[in-house]
Amino acid sequence: MWLYYIFIEYILTLALVTNGKYTSEKRISKTNDKVYLLLTFGLFLFFSAFRASFVGNDTKFYLDLYKNISWTDNLDLFTGRIEIGFVYLNKLLSLVFTQPQIILIVTSVIFMLAFCFFIYKYSTMTWLSVYLFFVLRFFDESMNIIRLDIALAIVLFSYNFIRKKQLFRFIFLVLIATLFHATAIAFLLAYPISRLKFNFKFVLITICGSIILFFSFSSLLNELLLIFPKYQYYVGTVYLDGNVRIASIMNLLVGLSILLIGIKTNYHNNSTELKIELIGDLNSQKPNVVNLKDKVNDGEIFLIFTFIWVVITFLSINFALLSRVGLFFEMFAIVYLPNAIKQMKNKKLALLYTILIVILFFIYATEIQIFRPDWNRIYPYDFFWNE
Repeated sequence: MWLYYIFIEYILTLALVTNGKYTSEKRISKTNDKVYLLLTFGLFLFFSAFRASFVGNDTKFYLDLYKNISWTDNLDLFTGRIEIGFVYLNKLLSLVFTQPQIILIVTSVIFMLAFCFFIYKYSTMTWLSVYLFFVLRFFDESMNIIRLDIALAIVLFSYNFIRKKQLFRFIFLVLIATLFHATAIAFLLAYPISRLKFNFKFVLITICGSIILFFSFSSLLNELLLIFPKYQYYVGTVYLDGNVRIASIMNLLVGLSILLIGIKTNYHNNSTELKIELIGDLNSQKPNVVNLKDKVNDGEIFLIFTFIWVVITFLSINFALLSRVGLFFEMFAIVYLPNAIKQMKNKKLALLYTILIVILFFIYATEIQIFRPDWNRIYPYDFFWNE
């Protein structure tokens, strides 16, 4: 457990060191962001990649899976439950590396790099995004659901195609993600959803729809299991018991708090970016024509995705496994909330919000580590070479 507190102290102390008096200069600020991300995600990567087999609920399963795949050429034995992309990734790695630790190293690299690049590109308050990455337990998830981790990483890169309205490239990447976790197919909804406006009508229709789905859960679950039969073995497991429902309720409260703070800042109405295209030769004497292309409102898109995450979390009270679908939308909240606070004109209020977020999310994450350590089983931690 002591390692958890060291991580928190490291993230916050490093934020103070790298976000000092020079942050008013954009060039130096971005350099500081690079240093901060390198030092934080570098540490996350090190601990995730070299963890012992007992760190994380599913780590031993994946190490054993790697060994079993390396010993056979009949990969059909594994594709009934495990997505084919992950099976072939294991097989390809086993042709070069005999040690199963390599699957943890490779998946950790993919996951950490994706989040690192995403935060660097889209967050205006890098340190707070990294802090949320940790306290919202994405770091913990990196040591558990590694098939889903790869899918999340691929989906993060697909967001760029949502912004550019490149539908087919977006679909292609999402389909690649489904080769590692079938639930990634749900993110195909992100493209049409991102074109909507966050207004009263949208909120009302979505809430009414989610309530209907909530009370018709049993029939809906049966339909979903027909589409994804490999998940039938979860029925009757802890994913339907009250213990796991506590997690869904806690996540729902967290999501609602992020949503309400973000809406309060009005960030979604103040974050429009114009795509400007200059037509003509810059070196010629003729004036260039400025073509204002489609607007990109990251703030509104992030808000909509966060709202969808909250809705899915509400539905997951019935079946906790749905929370994994919610992760595809939740991860955008780690950028949405810091950006919303950063653009506030009242800097004293923004500082107050920041302090409250740091304190309250620390309490949330710490309570989980103390009272529900079995949710991820990260601490006590040890390295694989000590086994």
